[in-house]
Amino acid sequence: MLSQLYPAAWNQYLDISVVILRLLGLFLLAPAFNHRSIPVVIKIALAFALSLALYPVVRPLLGAFPSDLFGILALAIRETVIGLFLGLSAHLAVEAIHTAAQFIGFQMGFGVGGLMDPQMQSSVTVLVPLYGWVVLMLFFALNLHHELIYLFVQSFRMTKGIEDSFLQNGAVMKHLVSMFGDLFVTAVRMAAPFTLLALACNVAVGLLNRMMPQMNVMLFSFPITILLGLLTFYLVAPELLDFIEVMLSGASEKTVALLRAL
Repeated sequence: MLSQLYPAAWNQYLDISVVILRLLGLFLLAPAFNHRSIPVVIKIALAFALSLALYPVVRPLLGAFPSDLFGILALAIRETVIGLFLGLSAHLAVEAIHTAAQFIGFQMGFGVGGLMDPQMQSSVTVLVPLYGWVVLMLFFALNLHHELIYLFVQSFRMTKGIEDSFLQNGAVMKHLVSMFGDLFVTAVRMAAPFTLLALACNVAVGLLNRMMPQMNVMLFSFPITILLGLLTFYLVAPELLDFIEVMLSGASEKTVALLRAL
């Protein structure tokens, strides 16, 4: 039974490099798998272990392994790019949430006191790590890591017989531009309630400052904005979690659409 799943000759395992390269491309962008706290050695070991586990499933869908150096290089680039496409939709969904958290943090007055986020490698507001951990917990709670592995297996069926010039396909570029555009639209939609709150608070503070110029109202505007922002965050938290859940779940559909466009 084991010989039917795994060939006995070592030279018949050359095409497993296709699975490993596609998995490594996936791990570069996929949420949770691309976290900087995971050492590179662990990521490579996990990719190799998953490749061995999935090889009997995807082996009938693999094409012939090229015999020339140019064909091997083209194969390596193609499989790595397809792996990047597999994790791109989920990665952009997470980046949209991080961008929204950055917008909300600035509106609440947290822009002055920034933090160095090791995952983003940049200075962010205190809300970005909070949103990041919430997204990570939802990612595992919704079993989206299993969905990602399922899409990885299905990608071999969807991209069977694909040509090396797939990047020149206009439909692929159209999907990529649409996905990057949705990133900013989603971020603005998530930050809209907090933006309206901050605008109303600033208008009220400006009116009070004109009515009572002898009182330094601007001094109290920052704690009031932070307090109202935290209160709004508490009130809209259930709807916000549902919105994030829909975003993460919809990333699978965008991935399938992108793979079909190849």
